[in-house]
Amino acid sequence: MSELIMIRHGQASFGEKDYDRLSPAGINQAKLLARHLLNTKQAFDAVYCGTMERQKNTAKELIECFSNARIPVPDPVISADFDEYDSFSVWNSLVKPMLKEKPDLSEAIKTAHTDKKSFQKVFEAVMFRWVAGEYDLKGVPSWEDFKKRVKNGISKIMETHGSGRKIIVFTSGGPVSAAVQHALGLSDLKTIELSWQVLNSSVTRFKYSSKGIILSGFNDISHIEKENDGTLITYR
Repeated sequence: MSELIMIRHGQASFGEKDYDRLSPAGINQAKLLARHLLNTKQAFDAVYCGTMERQKNTAKELIECFSNARIPVPDPVISADFDEYDSFSVWNSLVKPMLKEKPDLSEAIKTAHTDKKSFQKVFEAVMFRWVAGEYDLKGVPSWEDFKKRVKNGISKIMETHGSGRKIIVFTSGGPVSAAVQHALGLSDLKTIELSWQVLNSSVTRFKYSSKGIILSGFNDISHIEKENDGTLITYR
């Protein structure tokens, strides 16, 4: 069998103009992950990465760490199949119609871009509606479109890299959860809920063969936990 390792990017810059940038904590998380993978003598036959800066910069820390130790790492294959879903477009398309149904969210919406609790409250309500397909959002990919994209990316890897290979993918919480759904057959609702539990810089592992793909490990942050610093354990 082969192994597919999916890494969620380090913490991004919530509340900043450029969200798609690792925060100082996110950079630290990525460095700790890279050192952990080096120290545990991991070797990769291929490296894949989404197109987002936070994903590429998390991968960059691994490549630099291994290169400094003179351990060869393949050049990353950049693939939009592993990009996060476009939550900003979904949010902008759904907040107004949702507010008509749930006016009690108006106060949370006002502070959502600066307060993480307010953001999560509104974000969950928006995402549940998106996943359920309750609205026809013109120009915004559907949840089904997103799942198909991620599944397509995984299928390409499985077809390209045969038996006995180890592949690492730098991505986001949504694609990690979609991959888990693909392996376990979870419902859409459980999958979107699961995506909110995927920690920054966490490691999720799958085994695959010509027979299919199975989950072998989820949301591991042992590289963070051994630091005994709770501020490094983040969801966003």
